[in-house]
Amino acid sequence: MIWRNGFLIFLVSAISITMVAQTEPSLLSANIPKYPPLACQARIEGVVRLTFTLPANGLQPTNVEVVSGHPMLKDSAVENVKTWRFEQNPYAVERNYETTFKYRLSGIESRGQKRVTVTFDSFREVDLVTDVAPPTVNY
Repeated sequence: MIWRNGFLIFLVSAISITMVAQTEPSLLSANIPKYPPLACQARIEGVVRLTFTLPANGLQPTNVEVVSGHPMLKDSAVENVKTWRFEQNPYAVERNYETTFKYRLSGIESRGQKRVTVTFDSFREVDLVTDVAPPTVNY
């Protein structure tokens, strides 16, 4: 009897994990997000939280909306999410998702080409880190 209960719990857990895996969309492609040049020049950092809808059997996000974030960073995050393409999932239903873009400055000043590091933690979190231009001195 104990063995049966243990097996039943295992079976229910396995089915639940499989169902969750089927409902989580897989990001196939995305443009590289950009740190807005004016925000970088003004040394603005911050977090932008967005929501979007992925239609049933849909490949691209719709209804992309900003939940919170700095005004100079919002548009860049929205435009990037609109470039995302997901793997088609025949078991999917229309669902809303949330993602977070973290814009950070590396603290390294660069006169030439700035390094930008972008890290995706699935589609749930995008981390952008960029070098900054040295401050300009006006005489």
